[in-house]
Amino acid sequence: MSKKSLGYSALIFLLACFSHPAWSQESTGLKKIRIGMPNRGVPNLGLPAAQRFGFFRAQGLDAELIVMRPSVSLQTLLAGDLDYSTVLASGARASVSGLPLRIVMALTVGQDFSLVVRPEIRRMEDLKGKTLAVSGVGEFTDVGTRLVLKKYGLVPEVDVKLRALYSNHPLRLSALQAGQIDGTVMSMPYNKMAVKMGFRELVQLREFIKTPQGGLVTTVQKIRSEPDLVLRTIKAALMANRFLRENKGEFTKLLARESGIHDQEVAGLIHEEAVKLFSDTGLVSDGVMQEFIANSKETLKVSREISISEVADFSFARRAISDLKQGR
Repeated sequence: MSKKSLGYSALIFLLACFSHPAWSQESTGLKKIRIGMPNRGVPNLGLPAAQRFGFFRAQGLDAELIVMRPSVSLQTLLAGDLDYSTVLASGARASVSGLPLRIVMALTVGQDFSLVVRPEIRRMEDLKGKTLAVSGVGEFTDVGTRLVLKKYGLVPEVDVKLRALYSNHPLRLSALQAGQIDGTVMSMPYNKMAVKMGFRELVQLREFIKTPQGGLVTTVQKIRSEPDLVLRTIKAALMANRFLRENKGEFTKLLARESGIHDQEVAGLIHEEAVKLFSDTGLVSDGVMQEFIANSKETLKVSREISISEVADFSFARRAISDLKQGR
């Protein structure tokens, strides 16, 4: 590890220690921000970490994290009652449709979904003649499953049967345990719980779907009127992401608090994946942004050319990286 990396890690550790709720007192003069998120799951865990371990406070922010449906969070954001939403795909679609929203950072480098199958299935080719469950036609588990099958030369509904269970992760996991299906796409923590039960993670969907799962979306007005606020929010989120990657113990404690995962083996598996999943820059490549735009255009039936600048502004993330490297 370089001296700069060591210095950066030390800065994060000290901020976390001195800002931890156990030692901190209520601060005055903090700027209140409100962030809407679909859940407090693993891809978004950097935000509860920034709140709990003091990274928001270190940037002069008092963050309120509000769980709400993606469509509601964007509506509330546009109405001015939120500062940010974490729903990147929905945010990208809204921007492509012409709404004044921009992605300003990514919390992850991909998806936390994986294809979990029965232990005797060792290769994708072994799925021929098998049945995979999806949560519903057209939902992410359905789209992702079809994409992965096609990548391996398998034809959905011909080589592999897809069964829509219209259920959540726990019910699909129960169906897998009962032998009613041969596999299903699940996100953390359920895919790691399945691994402990003896099932096999056959494919990580982020190998094929490069778009990140969580991040920060805000309004063009917010970017123009409060650019320093945007910068400080991104810095707090990046520091929290790095803190969680480098501190497994604190990660597992926060995971237990936010998701109710107390099994240390499962928590360890999740942290191992989170180290690869959490973004340390907040940036998204032009190629991935083009994928976001192409998917949004296809969904919305938009034919006009859409530039990346109409959907995202990563100038704040780049400045945040520079500031943090210099200890600012």
